[in-house]
Amino acid sequence: MMKNNTFYPLSISDIRPETDSAVCITFDVPDDLREIFRFIQGQYITLKKTIAGEEYRRSYSICSGVDDGVLQVGIKRIDGGIFSNFVNTELKVGDTIDVLPPGGNFYTQLDANNEKNYMCVCAGSGITPVLSIVKSILSQEPNSTVTLLYGNRNSATVMFKEELGFLKNRYMTRLNWLNILSREKQDADVLFGRLDNKKGGELNKMKLIDIESTDEFFLCGPESMISEVSKGLRDAGVDEDNIHYELFYSSPDDAKTAIAKHHERAKRSGGRVSKIDVKVGGRSIQFDLSADGENILDGAMRNGADLPFSCKAGVCATCKARVMEGEVEMDLNHSLTAQEVAAGVILTCQSHPVSDHVVVDFDQV
Repeated sequence: MMKNNTFYPLSISDIRPETDSAVCITFDVPDDLREIFRFIQGQYITLKKTIAGEEYRRSYSICSGVDDGVLQVGIKRIDGGIFSNFVNTELKVGDTIDVLPPGGNFYTQLDANNEKNYMCVCAGSGITPVLSIVKSILSQEPNSTVTLLYGNRNSATVMFKEELGFLKNRYMTRLNWLNILSREKQDADVLFGRLDNKKGGELNKMKLIDIESTDEFFLCGPESMISEVSKGLRDAGVDEDNIHYELFYSSPDDAKTAIAKHHERAKRSGGRVSKIDVKVGGRSIQFDLSADGENILDGAMRNGADLPFSCKAGVCATCKARVMEGEVEMDLNHSLTAQEVAAGVILTCQSHPVSDHVVVDFDQV
């Protein structure tokens, strides 16, 4: 089907606070546009609005289920984010926003005859497309189950807490929802900490989740989490085709590009591990890094390096360094010139090793 690139003005019928820094917005979709705005679980829409005389466009995941009869998105306020701050503080019921019809491929086809086990792993506002996926699976596949691992700092930052509680009560035997909080103790120690491979291993060992019997995995959150968790799943024997990612970038095209490169690297790397040597401030740190795992910036910081970074989206160039030995592949580059790239300068937040040994120097840029 050809993509519809036309923006349509939709009025806001409801704005509901989800946390102190996030809202759920409901759009009033007229009858003559309902087919155009029919969506598949896990898709997103793009919003366009002129703010202070300048046009802004941002893409946000749909959080409503396919059987809810409404079109909703969840928007978390970002520090310095002009669009997200406008939505959270100035947008009112009755206002109009131009909306591009749904797009995106973060889904699998649902079938009432399916008897699948799904696992969704998300952090923070990564719950928005996952909520749509969870609700749609539970309503459309009566013989399927869903396990939801949802990571947050504390209970006050959990988006859609009431709605998830309602779903849990409604589908008690089919929805397994585990909140993982990194800065708030819970009754069970295993639910405290960072949502990573170590935590997944603990949950699996305690039989709170069952990775082996899961058919499809959906991961949504920071690139660092997705890279690590997806590698952990592959190491556990999960086929790459059954691991589905959604990355949050300002551009859906950037997310699509990064996801495609993740899949490609995972299939060609064969789990190869590279020796990385990062030099900064006259000091050097060495560590191992998988080509299909974390980027060089996150890997180095996890191993104790104090490195400069800001956006982690390939835009600001704060994390740039020079490759002195070996080869890397960058997912995105919106800031380096062709001359810089030719001279070996890279964005470490977007770079993954493709040779057995890589030496990166932050002092040589």
